[in-house]
Amino acid sequence: MTVIVRLPARRATPRIQSLQVALAAARAILKNLRNRMTVARLAEMPDYLLSDLGVRRDDVHDALNQTWHDDPSFRLAVTASRRRRSHEMTF
Repeated sequence: MTVIVRLPARRATPRIQSLQVALAAARAILKNLRNRMTVARLAEMPDYLLSDLGVRRDDVHDALNQTWHDDPSFRLAVTASRRRRSHEMTF
């Protein structure tokens, strides 16, 4: 039998908490920029490959023309999902 002793969690100081928040924000901004660069590469793909992904060229451009804090890859995923669902309903 193993005995596990849990020590009370130390409460982070306000300085550490603000640093953690700043690091999380920086990670989110970097992830968003990386996703934005990936979507920009999608705009270079031919139309037949974009249609295989379930998006059109204007969907890619619309996603990239959003504000800097909107994730264009999420917007494209939602667009492709909606298009796929509406296409399935027609059959």
